[in-house]
Amino acid sequence: MTPLSFEWQWNMDYGIFMGFLYLALGIVVVGLIVAYVKTWIRMKEEDQSETQRPEIASRTKYSEY
Repeated sequence: MTPLSFEWQWNMDYGIFMGFLYLALGIVVVGLIVAYVKTWIRMKEEDQSETQRPEIASRTKYSEY
């Protein structure tokens, strides 16, 4: 039911109901967008900081054991 549908009536209760519906949908969409952007930024940071990490000291002595 939107203002473009044939059943729409310009009453206060329709406006309030649809307003809260669109508000809830907007909050969900904004939350998903924020999560996607934060994930994308974190992935880019991990790609940039991906350098050769030093080997753990105990792993280099496997042949001695």
